[in-house]
Amino acid sequence: MSVVQEMVHRCVHPLTKITANQVIWKNTSGSAKLRTLIPNDDAQWQLALDPCSDKAANFHSIKIAPSSSFKNRTNLEQAAKLTLKLHMQDPNWEFAEIIFNPDASTRVYMERPSDSPPEEKLITAQVDLSERKLATLVIDVPALHPQLDLSSNAPIFEFFIRGKHLKTGRYFCTEEINIFV
Repeated sequence: MSVVQEMVHRCVHPLTKITANQVIWKNTSGSAKLRTLIPNDDAQWQLALDPCSDKAANFHSIKIAPSSSFKNRTNLEQAAKLTLKLHMQDPNWEFAEIIFNPDASTRVYMERPSDSPPEEKLITAQVDLSERKLATLVIDVPALHPQLDLSSNAPIFEFFIRGKHLKTGRYFCTEEINIFV
């Protein structure tokens, strides 16, 4: 059985201004699961993402580029491997963590839960932050999983991005999920 493999790039532009009184990140959903994943002293991080290609991902200001997105699945019997590369566009910032929404209607697991039966079809993700200026997310949608929607506002793209401001050492987290749109 073949696997559909796609790659999409987004350039990340931090919009948050560094001040003495940063706005603290708030758990607006009230999720107890989320409260345990994001530290209480993280500040709110506003980002803009724009479509780019691997070749056009050097430092640049926000630009208009043709939008590219993953194609929706049409065949449930075909698995999908989606690679999303986020390129940091500000030398003062680096990626610290990607946190998938634990309350999403379609969960994405960083590792298979020990209590899940092996035959259960789960969407999994691997995140590579080793380069710190590049976040690579590889999302595997197994064959026979009912998730057909792979658009940028699909629940599998509900994640928060944590980043570190290199001059202050302070951590920030995106306020909203699903900023990929």
